[in-house]
Amino acid sequence: MKTARRRTANPQILVVLAHFDETRNPHGRPNFVPQGVGHAFLAGAFSRTGAQVKIYSEFHSGPLQDEKLLSWPDMLVLTGVTSSFDRMRQITAYARTLAPHVVVVAGGPVVRNLPTLSRSIFDYACVGDIEELRDVAREVLGEEAIASRMEPRFDLLNWQSPVNYAESSRYCNFRCSFCALTGEGRRYQKYDLEYIESQITSQKDDKKYLLFIDNNFYGNNLSTFHAKLDLMRELWHHGYFKGWLALVTGDFFKQADNLQKARDAGCIGLFSGVESFDDEQLKRYQKKQNLTTLQLESIEACLRFGIAFHYGMIFDPSTQQLPAMQRQLEFVLRYHKIPLPSFLSLTIPLTGTPFFYECLADNRFLPNAKLRDMDGFTLMTRPLDPIDQVVPFIRQLANMRGSAFEILKHCYKFYRTYRRDLSSRQMATFMGNGARLSCPAVIHNRRHCIGQFKEKNNLTYITTSQPLGPLYRPSIPVSERFRDHFTPTMITDESGNLHEMVADDLGSGLIQTQNAMIAARTTADKKLTASLS
Repeated sequence: MKTARRRTANPQILVVLAHFDETRNPHGRPNFVPQGVGHAFLAGAFSRTGAQVKIYSEFHSGPLQDEKLLSWPDMLVLTGVTSSFDRMRQITAYARTLAPHVVVVAGGPVVRNLPTLSRSIFDYACVGDIEELRDVAREVLGEEAIASRMEPRFDLLNWQSPVNYAESSRYCNFRCSFCALTGEGRRYQKYDLEYIESQITSQKDDKKYLLFIDNNFYGNNLSTFHAKLDLMRELWHHGYFKGWLALVTGDFFKQADNLQKARDAGCIGLFSGVESFDDEQLKRYQKKQNLTTLQLESIEACLRFGIAFHYGMIFDPSTQQLPAMQRQLEFVLRYHKIPLPSFLSLTIPLTGTPFFYECLADNRFLPNAKLRDMDGFTLMTRPLDPIDQVVPFIRQLANMRGSAFEILKHCYKFYRTYRRDLSSRQMATFMGNGARLSCPAVIHNRRHCIGQFKEKNNLTYITTSQPLGPLYRPSIPVSERFRDHFTPTMITDESGNLHEMVADDLGSGLIQTQNAMIAARTTADKKLTASLS
């Protein structure tokens, strides 16, 4: 680990939300909701008077290429989703080339899952909660650079957004097999009401909607949930926001009066991880909370209460056959009493999750699988059907090409069904989602890319052959010492086995999974033998 020279006053800190855009869009997505705000929360570790802090989101503004900004910090703090790991490495190479004194701190789910590899790249690899950044900053920069209380720096966000953001809890009380939170194994945590209120009231623009970025706003304690609703009702009546939206798990809909109470507290929209309408697939995902209620009835009830319902669907070609996946898509296009999904993607075998180790143990991973391709639109695992038949389906997930008429018909029938239940703004959101699905060029347009970002339409959607893209070619000269930062992090080798790059971090989990599978099969064999005898 490297320790920077301590500055006598106002050290300079740059916090970056790193991102690889799965659509290969080089300009960022400033109009997308929700935006990532992890960098704003991390910025709260530093004193407002004892440090100079800047933040940058590659998701919002596109790849960071400003040499002046990259050479500015004494400390560079990086975070991002799992597929952003290589981008974090690239930004590190730029910053260390332009500012050799910089101390690089990295965190997030992928760092927590690849701690050994991360420590070989970054000066500090944080494997704990975001508060760990305060300890690192204290060691490197001194006590005067640390905030007395860590609160998000929403004031540093430089975008115009229709929503403000807040967080009322951390992690989740369920353990879906594909979820990064399951891989980390951390317990659900709720915040105190004072902290929640301070986040909301500190944001200057009260003419916006409020979006909670919790992994599970509902949580595992009904009295705590009701207390949050009481707070939301009070703040809503005082005009701090026009209405609020949150993510809840499927068990929220089991309580008959939850929808009414949420609506009375100013709730205008909920997101819930439907993932699939196939109960067997939900069981494979260990998504028990979605099996406690009838999903279609819950969605329709939510809409009838005047609360917009948003959801996503995921597909796993390694356990689902192509006709079954196609039937799921055809169902949502045909059934107009529920909205179209907000996103469609493949089930991502994120590092450290039960699903990841299951794929490894079953030899499902394709050869030369890259961490960068864990984006939901690149095939990482061996499908049950011929791969040349599965790829067109994946392309369809990415842009819904060829379904414009069905989408238009669905939107019209949905509007006719709920036009008296939903507000014009809520309905406009659903119609806009339909337009986005039927006109994929809105977000997938690469025709205006220039310079190093101009790519031919050569995506294969298969990790083994998927091109890395222009970001793997340095946009500015970097020191030869950091050239390897532009090589991909590999998950599997040419045989489909765990790659040596990540073996130290992920090998033990694979052994545990293999042993558990052997034990389960042995138990099953014994039960079968006993029943036959």
